[in-house]
Amino acid sequence: MSEIMVKLNNVVKSFDDNVVVQNIHMDIKAGEFLTLLGPSGCGKTTTLRMIAGFEQPTDGEVIIDGKEVSSIPPHKRDVNTVFQSYALFPHMNVFDNVAFGLKMKKVSKEEIKRRVMEALQLVQLHSFVERKPDQLSGGQKQRVAIARALVNSPKVLLLDEPLGALDLKLRRQMQVELKHLQQQLGITFIYVTHDQEEALTMSDRIAVMNAGIIEQLGTPDEIYERPASRFVADFIGETNLFEGKVVEIDQKHAYFDLSGHKIPIVPANPLSLDEEISMAIRPERVHLHGEANGAGFAIPGKVVEHIYVGSVIKTVVSLPGGQQVIVNETPEIAHSFAVDQDVFINWEPDKAVVIA
Repeated sequence: MSEIMVKLNNVVKSFDDNVVVQNIHMDIKAGEFLTLLGPSGCGKTTTLRMIAGFEQPTDGEVIIDGKEVSSIPPHKRDVNTVFQSYALFPHMNVFDNVAFGLKMKKVSKEEIKRRVMEALQLVQLHSFVERKPDQLSGGQKQRVAIARALVNSPKVLLLDEPLGALDLKLRRQMQVELKHLQQQLGITFIYVTHDQEEALTMSDRIAVMNAGIIEQLGTPDEIYERPASRFVADFIGETNLFEGKVVEIDQKHAYFDLSGHKIPIVPANPLSLDEEISMAIRPERVHLHGEANGAGFAIPGKVVEHIYVGSVIKTVVSLPGGQQVIVNETPEIAHSFAVDQDVFINWEPDKAVVIA
């Protein structure tokens, strides 16, 4: 088995004059849980379908376990796909739904029984073999669909928004179960979703897609803490974005102007004086103060509102230039500042990110 299980070499996909995937190059490791994340229409499902064989690349190569597969039909690729719609046969019970692919391959009855029961044991449905799909919950149907894909022992499991039809509580439960299952089996999972929290929760790495390109490929921590572009910063989680000009540079920091205040930053790459930049800071990295505390910088503002979201309070602060900043604080801290109260905000310079 190759260390790189799936390789996309400069893959392009066009429908007539509409280019939906643009020169994607990506290596997906054996045993990795990789998520294609992005908004509707960004090309993530089309990319998955090219790996599965349901779409052919307009240009470039799709390589699975060292073999170029662009001309190989889906049923002859060592992959299986799980869809959001489940696609179970309503007239078949759970056992026969899972066994269907093996029967088409003329596998012996004894082997079919062994492999089907092993797959159902993995998804904790071994006692449901006689039930029909209409006797199952949404989560159970999804488990059957996953078992049916796993029973063929694919090298790669492709999952196209498989939890999209589930309610929030069940969806979160299934996220944990799917991740544990992937770790237990060691199979390469390629997962498509538009849900940022889902991607951060489950993935070893995330490819954030936008308009047919990969904006950033990295670990959840890298994607969240160090977004490589304005799109990634804005799409992943919640962030405060600022525009400003570099007004000073010393050995440790660059400084940019924000509402007349000189704000220190720690850029990953060299900056130039008078350069226009964008900066992102996560709401949980911003701190509220009742007075300028003398440590570093402090930007004055006024509390606009508090938004209760459970364990944190989102406090909206309006700055002198009119821009609003979201600050995530514990209820104890947030409630100590009243609406319309004058406050100060700041953050650690190395927690802010300069983005393209």
